[in-house]
Amino acid sequence: MWLKFEKDQLPLFTRIILFLQRKKFGFDLNPTKAWGIVPRLMFGINFFFKLISSKKSRIDASLRTLISVRVSQINNCEFCVDMNSYLFFETKGESKKINQLKSWKANNIYSEKEQVALEYAETITITGRNVTEDLQSRLLQQFKKKDIIELTAIVAFQNLSSKFNSALNIKPNGFCDIDKTK
Repeated sequence: MWLKFEKDQLPLFTRIILFLQRKKFGFDLNPTKAWGIVPRLMFGINFFFKLISSKKSRIDASLRTLISVRVSQINNCEFCVDMNSYLFFETKGESKKINQLKSWKANNIYSEKEQVALEYAETITITGRNVTEDLQSRLLQQFKKKDIIELTAIVAFQNLSSKFNSALNIKPNGFCDIDKTK
């Protein structure tokens, strides 16, 4: 991260969060050091993340994280690819789905539901693309209306998170050792 702050310069609330992260993971999460400069923003982004990653989510955890990895790849966020890949593996997701994600259209390993969700995520993420009537129709074949709202929120959150991290050059924490060039 090119905006560096010493830990003692961070607000007390942020230092407490970093302490708790060290207890859980053994290290500070790199984005916390940036978001934590403005605690109200850190609180808001964490609250939003908790809402979309809840067990009450209508979108399967494996699909949520698969989509998040793809959005992170498009936005060139190494931290998000690392963290979301880790979360994908935590859901017992197949490593070949992550390893072949950049070329998902050319692979036959993704379900119809995953394919339409990935196409939707890419369409929302890549500037200048529009959600076509055909894509809308295919989404409605695979998801209920409430699911599409939640799916859209997941993609929007991941765009916010990955663009923030990419802009500030926030490095991965090393959760996964996967080949990100595939």
